[in-house]
Amino acid sequence: MSSSPSKSPTPPTPADPALAAARKTRLFLGLVCFFAGAAIMVVEISAFRLLAPYFGNTIYTSTALIGVILVAFSVGGYLGGRLADRRPALDLIGWLLAGAAVLTLFIPALHMAFSLSLSASGVITGPLLISIVLFALPGVLLGAVSPASVRFYSLTQKDTHVGQAAGTISMLGSLGSFVGTFVSGFFLLSTFGVRDIFVGVGVLLVLLAVASLTLARSAKKPQIQVLVAGLVAGAVGWSSQSPPLQGVIHERESFYHHISVFEEGEAPHRRRMLALDSTQEGGMNPDTGELILAYQQYWKLALLRDPAEVRSALFIGAGAFGMPENVSRDFPQAAVDVVEIDPQVIEVGREFFKLDDHPRVNAHAADARRFLHLAGDRKWDMIFGDAYNGRHAIPSHLATREFFQLVSDHLETGGVYIMNIIAAVNGPKSELASGMIATVRQVFPHVEVFDVEALARYPRERARNIILMCSAEPLKPLIVDRYAAAGSWQERLIRTHLPAGTVPRSDIVFTDNHNPVDAIIARGLLE
Repeated sequence: MSSSPSKSPTPPTPADPALAAARKTRLFLGLVCFFAGAAIMVVEISAFRLLAPYFGNTIYTSTALIGVILVAFSVGGYLGGRLADRRPALDLIGWLLAGAAVLTLFIPALHMAFSLSLSASGVITGPLLISIVLFALPGVLLGAVSPASVRFYSLTQKDTHVGQAAGTISMLGSLGSFVGTFVSGFFLLSTFGVRDIFVGVGVLLVLLAVASLTLARSAKKPQIQVLVAGLVAGAVGWSSQSPPLQGVIHERESFYHHISVFEEGEAPHRRRMLALDSTQEGGMNPDTGELILAYQQYWKLALLRDPAEVRSALFIGAGAFGMPENVSRDFPQAAVDVVEIDPQVIEVGREFFKLDDHPRVNAHAADARRFLHLAGDRKWDMIFGDAYNGRHAIPSHLATREFFQLVSDHLETGGVYIMNIIAAVNGPKSELASGMIATVRQVFPHVEVFDVEALARYPRERARNIILMCSAEPLKPLIVDRYAAAGSWQERLIRTHLPAGTVPRSDIVFTDNHNPVDAIIARGLLE
């Protein structure tokens, strides 16, 4: 019986080169959309820090910036889809990325060229125009990457899975935006300068553009052109620096602010001031420790009580640490706490504002409301509220009935809460003052108001420092019925007291549920 011949094993089928190329293209498109999504969020978040020193950290600046980028991204979405239909070649992605890269690299230079002049255009027009100049075109080009990628991703599957292509690209772009948001907020802005961040984003986009052109099997010439354009734009962007401002002795970036320290005059009459973004936050004479801003003297309202001393004090917002240091110097046994949300402001206080010379002043890097929530049974006999976030802007969660109740709960019997606000006494800009007074009166039965600029005959329709003194105990006898020697600090402060009939009034009460503080401040700036 003969055996049938054995069959040789079937050799493995080599992988289809077209399928392998398609998989490589899909992987690359996914990476491109991930990094493009990350790039647009890094640019958007860093843009707030770029614009704040010139245009302020106001609701108008953020609205203009977000609005321009959203419109640009929408236009880019339409443009990317049209271009991908008309030119279904992968090098289109490369050219979109290259254009976005070069424009992003130029942002620091354009910022230096236009921001100062446009900052005089108003609190709405200025931020809107500079956002268009700096971010509209790169936003359009980055926005075009995603729909074009959907088209090319779908082509690698012969348009049999269009929904899957759109879903995959959308998912990866959103994940990139998520990563870009977290990396910007938690790492980049505290580690690098804003200029460096824009240059870094531009370099990343250049590399992606070159990789895209290479994958599209373009000739070497386009890659070289993109690299040269990126090199030139990067050099221009990297060399663009703000001209040194007169008197600036220190600058740094933090999570929250662009921090500047200014100095003027000669010893022993120097004036050293702290600025956060576009706003001066406080100052002192570094030779003597004396306070140089009029409103800083109003912590002494606490000394109108009997006994005229401060045993414990909490300052909400550090400013330049002048007030807490004065309390500690005048009352060496007092426990003085300062809660400041920005750790870098505390470091600047140690380096430039004598904080280490006052060991009884304890600085806490924390949000004031959270700090009070975690303070347990701790109480102070004076709390001074001086927290600001941008031009005239009190953080809204520190301007509600619930917050003031928290403050009241942490005051000793007979303690006082003193608050600095920037508003007008009369006219449209008094809306903030009237609302704030109405709100603190929901918690404190006794509220007295002081106009810091009263003695300077400053028009009451213009914004100025207004001091609120609040307590559960009667305050009027300390002010109205008190004799103060002419020329004394007591007499100077008492003379700025506003009689009840001249205090602005409102029925609006700010609460955690309904708090129009940001809008009111914005309207005041617009007026």
